[in-house]
Amino acid sequence: MVTNTFAPGTAPRPASTAVPGFWWRLAMPLVAVVAGFITLIVVSVVLLISASDATAGAVATAAASAVLLGCGLAMIRHLPRHERRQIFASKAGRATTLATGIGVGVALAIGSGLIISLGTWLDPGLGSRVHGIEAPLGPGVAGTLLTMLAVMVFAPIGEELIFRGILLRGLVRRIPFWWAAVISAAIFGACHADVWIYLLWPRYLALAGIGVVLAAFNRSRGYWCGVTAHATINTVATLALLLAR
Repeated sequence: MVTNTFAPGTAPRPASTAVPGFWWRLAMPLVAVVAGFITLIVVSVVLLISASDATAGAVATAAASAVLLGCGLAMIRHLPRHERRQIFASKAGRATTLATGIGVGVALAIGSGLIISLGTWLDPGLGSRVHGIEAPLGPGVAGTLLTMLAVMVFAPIGEELIFRGILLRGLVRRIPFWWAAVISAAIFGACHADVWIYLLWPRYLALAGIGVVLAAFNRSRGYWCGVTAHATINTVATLALLLAR
């Protein structure tokens, strides 16, 4: 009979967990986006049976954003501890990170608006479709707060985890940073439902441009700078909707 013995004071080591590879880092963000789209569609259809369009839209947007955030957090848990530390590591002080993120976010919101305005000027027929992008806020105070929570908190944290924390870092393992930034930004833009529902140009160009800039600041200033910039962009858009009411 064969027995396993260990030196005094030692214990068997557990089998090491496989580190997610290149293709996992590319595939899982897309899985998360598909899960978000499915959630958006299912919740919208279910709620439209008994609720208004605005209520269904607000709840579905919040649910889809929460699913994206949940998927991002779940994926991060599969990464080695040192990689998680690198993703969330601060590359500047809190005040600098916050100020830089807000400044970049405001600049990107203005730039995005100029690109869309240029597109509608070059092609006046885009005007009606551009207005369709601006999904209405949920009805009442509760609906408005739910939509704001989704687009100003859930979406920035989750999307920065998925597209910059995992996808961008996965691409950088194989290709130079700026190629990785462009590819991740192209995927980031394409994963917004309004691009396909309403128009590819100029909305897609604006989103892809935002993705490249966020990738650059993620590398130079860190994850939380990107989240702050992303949240600022969405905040500016939300405030514009509130003022237009």
